[in-house]
Amino acid sequence: MTGARLTLLALATMIAQVAVIPRIAIGGIRPDLTVLLVVLAGLRGGSITGTIVGFLLGLFQDLLVPETLGMNALAKALVGWQAGKLSGQLAMDGPPLYLGLVTAAVLAHDFVYLLCFTRFELGRFFATFFTHAVPTAIYTGLFSALIAAVVLVLQQGNLGRATG
Repeated sequence: MTGARLTLLALATMIAQVAVIPRIAIGGIRPDLTVLLVVLAGLRGGSITGTIVGFLLGLFQDLLVPETLGMNALAKALVGWQAGKLSGQLAMDGPPLYLGLVTAAVLAHDFVYLLCFTRFELGRFFATFFTHAVPTAIYTGLFSALIAAVVLVLQQGNLGRATG
């Protein structure tokens, strides 16, 4: 993935996260496309690319809410680094991989973010983690599996073709 392509994808992701994703929220729970992009960047470009993309996307999100400055940047950089580390070890590709990997990535991101956000206040941390982070992770994982399935169908050229 080239730098220009990645920049455009990051911009489109941020716009979609703000403009489109709130419309598909279920009970206030929204998929996190930025974590999905960070995982993709780490898988495709390795640890350094994943870390840089994660840090920059997180920093941009943090600039929108100055009270959380650095929290998203740290959490997303760690997720990008780990996705890059896993990239050479994964043997499968497609929707099942993205479902599990992205779900785990959102949980890891929210774990780090919420520990910082709650300032290690464990009662508040666990309450928020189980009522917000877990449903968000599941929703994001399912959403990413759907996107992976659509991309797979488009790449194989099966969309719109008559079979039989």
